[in-house]
Amino acid sequence: MILRDYSQVIKDKENGKMSNQKLEKVSIEKFQENLALELEKLAEINYLEDPRAQQQEGAEAVLDLVELFKIHGEQICSNDFLDDSNSEFELELACLLAKVLMRLRDLQVRDFALGSITDENLETFLSMWRWIVRIAPTVFLAPVATLLAATYYEASEPDLARISLAKALDADHQYPLALLLQRVFAADWPPETFATMRSELHPKVTAAIFN
Repeated sequence: MILRDYSQVIKDKENGKMSNQKLEKVSIEKFQENLALELEKLAEINYLEDPRAQQQEGAEAVLDLVELFKIHGEQICSNDFLDDSNSEFELELACLLAKVLMRLRDLQVRDFALGSITDENLETFLSMWRWIVRIAPTVFLAPVATLLAATYYEASEPDLARISLAKALDADHQYPLALLLQRVFAADWPPETFATMRSELHPKVTAAIFN
């Protein structure tokens, strides 16, 4: 995959010929191309071999991205980082996001991410999942949209949870966790009950990954 030449975009920006909205669209497309390149470098987990090294990579990438959002979440969500002066940061972010997206396909990593949500970091996770849902390729969307739905549900935002769940099922109508959450939402489970079950599972998932 060959990245487009953005020299003309930069010239138009400097000469004031490009609107902020159009510039942001081009910048997001550039970031998505960098993300696609980083995803191409990563291999799916081979479960015929010990998967823990790649599962650990995924779990650590989730935690690293959350920490990054604690510091720079506002700038990332507003796309302020998409600037020629921040190219190194942009590439590092694309690399980290690629690891998160690829490894969230693994059920253990996905459940680790779900269990890592606490009262203290819930808003950070919400901000992070929302941004990823906006920018991720459709083929990687089901796990993260499902995680966003679960996080919204715990935040007592059932309508937004259902919207996010619909996005997950649009991306993969047979995604098991999304189908499970569909039943949970329909039964009007109290958010705190779901949170308790999730937190009880987290130590077991963590032990399985890091052993």
